[in-house]
Amino acid sequence: MSRRNWPTLVIGLAAIAILAGLGAVVTTEVVMLPTSSERTRLIALLVALIAVAVTITVVVRLFSPRSFTRRILLAAITGPVVVAIAVSVGSQSMFLNEHDLQFLLILLAFATVVAIAVVHTLARPLTDDLAAITEVARRVGSGDLEARADLARMDEIGELGSSIDAMIDEIARTRSSRDAAERERSITMASLSHDARTPLTSMRLATEALLDGVAPDPERYLRTIAADIDAVETLIDDLFTIGQLEAGRLAIAPHPVDLGDAVEGAVERCAVIARPKHVAVEVDRPEDGPTVLADPAQFDRVLTNIVSNAVRHAPEQSVVRVLVADGPPTVSVLDEGDGFPEDFVVEAFQPFRRKDVARERASGGAGLGLAVAKGIVDAHDGRIWADPGPGGAVHVELASAPA
Repeated sequence: MSRRNWPTLVIGLAAIAILAGLGAVVTTEVVMLPTSSERTRLIALLVALIAVAVTITVVVRLFSPRSFTRRILLAAITGPVVVAIAVSVGSQSMFLNEHDLQFLLILLAFATVVAIAVVHTLARPLTDDLAAITEVARRVGSGDLEARADLARMDEIGELGSSIDAMIDEIARTRSSRDAAERERSITMASLSHDARTPLTSMRLATEALLDGVAPDPERYLRTIAADIDAVETLIDDLFTIGQLEAGRLAIAPHPVDLGDAVEGAVERCAVIARPKHVAVEVDRPEDGPTVLADPAQFDRVLTNIVSNAVRHAPEQSVVRVLVADGPPTVSVLDEGDGFPEDFVVEAFQPFRRKDVARERASGGAGLGLAVAKGIVDAHDGRIWADPGPGGAVHVELASAPA
């Protein structure tokens, strides 16, 4: 108990003792009809006992050892001592002879010893469990989050142990989340460094070759530089979009969009990466295609991202199929690659996630395309999901535009 609360407790003890004394006086008046002198002696005895009880309590509180067990034992002794004093002082009023008084005091001494033994027996498990909690706190303070109290108690000490164990579990979860965030940050920085450095290095080498006049095909070198500039620009745009999505600031201006025409435009834009791999991109759309309510520019990014992702992961000389369906309006992009592992279909839509550990540039961009697509689709209150392999399959569903 804190020292600032101790005076209040002492005052409370004195108040309880005074009320008990008043009860004793009233009871004596009703039951015994005491004389004036008996009443005076009784009141004096009660006042003395109150003073003794408060004094002993204060002394034990201020000068008892730090040991919790010893303090409990001193508290157990205090009661019989107060009773012994009361018996000794009141013996004259009770007309006890010396022999009877000695016998009563011996009984009180025996009761005191038994009380001490009982208190010690009951307090030992308590002090052991408190020592266990102290040890757990010490180990946790030194960084050991495996420590647990594991107290099988139903009282307040058990609740304290359970609370400490729950606190340690929460600290462990927080540390695990922090470590995961640190690893994620490291992976993100490594990914950004790789995906930005590769095209920049390529551009520098191509530029040096052009400046030195050693480029055998300057036009091809310039096309390579243009492609690398597009890659860096796409990376920056994706990062900017991810930041807007996380901040909830992505501007969406929905308009009626012909789903088939939007798909045709995305396929045309992806032809530049499909031709070198000899990958054919086929579109299957109804003649009277569905119309969706979407931001044209943002939805074009979604379609371009998922089609280009399919082309990058499709085997050479294979076919990527883009299916447009109505009711509800859905675009499905299917490729003949390995597809998404079953435990990766959800993670694939998170930033900087790739199913391939080796981050060769040939495998694709920075791992932001599907994350950007999901963020944009979510902003449209649509749905995007992937099916596990074999074969890649990504589906996008948006709401129909009002007629």
